[in-house]
Amino acid sequence: MKRLFNTVGILFVIYCFLSLVINLINSTSLELPPNYGSECREYSLTDSLQNVEIQRIHHRTWKKYVYDSTYCLSYVLASEVVSPSTIFRNQLDNRERSYEKYWRNIYFELHQQDKDLVSFLQDSLENIATRAQLTRNELAKLIVSFVQDIPYSYVVQEPCGQRDRPCRGNEKFGILSPVEFLYTLAGDCDTRSVLLYSILKHFNFDPLIVISNEYRHAMIAVDLPAAGDHILHKGKKFYFWETTATGWLPGVLPPDTNNIAYWKITLDHEYQTLASRNR
Repeated sequence: MKRLFNTVGILFVIYCFLSLVINLINSTSLELPPNYGSECREYSLTDSLQNVEIQRIHHRTWKKYVYDSTYCLSYVLASEVVSPSTIFRNQLDNRERSYEKYWRNIYFELHQQDKDLVSFLQDSLENIATRAQLTRNELAKLIVSFVQDIPYSYVVQEPCGQRDRPCRGNEKFGILSPVEFLYTLAGDCDTRSVLLYSILKHFNFDPLIVISNEYRHAMIAVDLPAAGDHILHKGKKFYFWETTATGWLPGVLPPDTNNIAYWKITLDHEYQTLASRNR
């Protein structure tokens, strides 16, 4: 009888231990997308950057909107890939006087110049979406949340001077092209918007870039199932999407920029110039 009690006790201890291990495994798997957890654990929650003139290696880890999953990716960009885009931007000539058309020309030219250069990021995001089995709406949130997670930096034409956030000064037009942004991780509102415009168009979404002279601000608007703040365009509702901070969902304008009358469409997802058709 004593031997039986000992055997039962040992089995009970083994059972408790196995239960604990199984619970730990299950709780960990709930925090990450399917088959994606082990890779993300290798990343820091903040970006790691080798600040070398020849190439920069970025590791990005960010949370999805409900904060129950972590996404991650890494990429390498060489300065020789980025330099032509910088030269192109600095050589752009824009004499348009209309505020909306002035920025439309700049945004579209930067998009056209870099749309193929950001294919590495598009491939990485598509790979995440496939492995995590994301829906189309979840793919849009994956793309936008990746950009929202990059800390905000001013990009200005003049010297930076005293600023309350990181700043990149003496940049023509006060903007960086998509590949310059991914190289430096320095991006303000319209720098982010142009990158998102390019990526969302690649995945066959219908993005707009909207700007406000009154608010001195820019963001995207997307034709997605949503509710809230939107702009009507060609009979469809396009929902505003703030990109300069984490957590913003489509259809929610920040309280200090929520007068829709002050927002204008500067770049339509269908816009094409004659020059771009001939490229």
